[in-house]
Amino acid sequence: MTLAPASVERASADEPRLVVLYDRDCAFCAWTARQLWSIDRYRRLSFLPLQEASTAGAAVVARAVEGRSLSDALHVVDERDGRLAGGGDALLAILDVLPGGRWFRAWAALPPIRVLVDLGYRLAAANRVRLGEWLGLDASRCVVPAGGGRSGEVARVRSLG
Repeated sequence: MTLAPASVERASADEPRLVVLYDRDCAFCAWTARQLWSIDRYRRLSFLPLQEASTAGAAVVARAVEGRSLSDALHVVDERDGRLAGGGDALLAILDVLPGGRWFRAWAALPPIRVLVDLGYRLAAANRVRLGEWLGLDASRCVVPAGGGRSGEVARVRSLG
């Protein structure tokens, strides 16, 4: 299946841009990346399999992940400053750049909310194989087109599957 937005508006240089590192070998993770891609109408997210994070040619990502284990959680790298966030913090960072996400920014700053999001994330991550099976996902059918972008930018979306 190929997904292509009807119109693409690029994020401006001063807006946050995140590289989402997902597990391409996990059907649920690839499905989640496709869902995020489909609602990211301002193109503030780029997607990269965590298996390629240190070798994809994006220096900011390679520096952020150097010496770190990525297989335990979803991670995002902020393209502006190279900050790395994982798990629930990564989800909150993604939410913040998606359409309508700014409405949740104040709530996300509250410590109890951050703890609840992280607990929810850990529960889903611990059951990601079961969730994929429950949704009837097959990683071999998870394909989203690679996208172009600015020179030196991580590919918009790589093959998800």
